[in-house]
Amino acid sequence: MRLQRYISLCGTCSRRRAEEAILQGEVLVDGQRAQLGMSIRIGASTVTFRGEDICLPKKKISTVIALYKPRGYLCTHRDPHHGDQETIYALLPLHKQRKLICCGRLDKDSEGLVLLTDDGALAAALLHPSRRVEKIYHVTIDKPLEENHQRVLRGGVDDGGEWLTLHSLRVLPDSRRHLAIVLHAGKKRHIRRMLGALGYEVRRLVRYRIGSFELGALQPGRHRRLTEAQVAALLRDPARLTDHGRGP
Repeated sequence: MRLQRYISLCGTCSRRRAEEAILQGEVLVDGQRAQLGMSIRIGASTVTFRGEDICLPKKKISTVIALYKPRGYLCTHRDPHHGDQETIYALLPLHKQRKLICCGRLDKDSEGLVLLTDDGALAAALLHPSRRVEKIYHVTIDKPLEENHQRVLRGGVDDGGEWLTLHSLRVLPDSRRHLAIVLHAGKKRHIRRMLGALGYEVRRLVRYRIGSFELGALQPGRHRRLTEAQVAALLRDPARLTDHGRGP
């Protein structure tokens, strides 16, 4: 990195003021007088500005928590409209309850993977349709899905004047009552509304994957914090978060 940019990123002064300081001999690199335009190796070079060593500020590590939301819980902070109903934040440590943003809600009767973070930019990246982050659901319905309805669902369904679509649909081999559905962006009760418009009742809906991060062995009501490596991968490309778990 160019020295003057490094000094600026350290928060010492502006880049232009850093250039002036270099010309005036106020900056040393590894004990030697610095030259304007020189580059340094971050983490390997020692930079001294007016007699004090300087370094880049530590980056804030985003908190990302994977939670298995049980049925019956709301993906919201306490709201007067919901009375005393339980929310997912009651499942988290008290000091985290007000700081975390829910990245993709599940309705009260649904269960499965929810990601929560204190990083607003990361939450926006996970939620914005343009990022095409896959959310994968296992859905059980009350009766076998008819062949012609498979085609209808893949093409989209009108529900009360709102057009609802899905990214892909797969009927699981054990019966035509178990489906794997992929959404890129979901609206309120999206899957239930699509199936309900065709006369099906959803008996169970589990989101087991966001990107390529799966529930794994996480049990209902339990949560765990993602590692720094997993958060870094998520920041680089939210659509390709990786883990080694397997869905239910």
